[in-house]
Amino acid sequence: MAETTPPPPKSGGSGPIIIAAVLMLLLIGGLIVWKVTGSSDTPKPPPPVTTTTSAQPALDEPPPPPPPPAVEEDAGKPGEKPKAKVASGPSPCSKACTGSASGGLQSALSGRAAQSRGCYETALRNNATLEGTMTIAVKVGPDGSVCGARVVSDGLHDPGVTNCVINKFAGAKLPPAEGGCAEVNVPLRFMPKR
Repeated sequence: MAETTPPPPKSGGSGPIIIAAVLMLLLIGGLIVWKVTGSSDTPKPPPPVTTTTSAQPALDEPPPPPPPPAVEEDAGKPGEKPKAKVASGPSPCSKACTGSASGGLQSALSGRAAQSRGCYETALRNNATLEGTMTIAVKVGPDGSVCGARVVSDGLHDPGVTNCVINKFAGAKLPPAEGGCAEVNVPLRFMPKR
């Protein structure tokens, strides 16, 4: 019987597998080297965010008009309670007021008187027994501008309410007085709501 010998092995079949394995080893080695050298560097913190605030913000539109004239205190005679009055320059009310209040002016003054209730309500939080009357004399020019406001009588005796009420009238623009400047007394009565 004849002996059979196995066929010789094929050569060149494992070449692409060897090349792929070598490439994989190189890739893994490079990744390891990159990780080892990259991990020694500590990550840098992000740069701090600085916020700057300027004294005045940039405005795209012009600033609002100035506030109404300031209220100053009139010291009066020693021993008297100071009375507030509106600081004013030359005005149509610098002469004696001989005009009269129109219906529209009376109505506008009544509206301002109603707004002064807020001054009283604020003070009432600190003093629950506060109540009384007050009369404010308001000078209104022929153009409707308030030339002055002062306290004629004050039965409330609370300076905070007095100044707040004066400010409700001072610098207001109201309907014009008839016949020139007019001085109108505005009575106010402050009582807690029950």
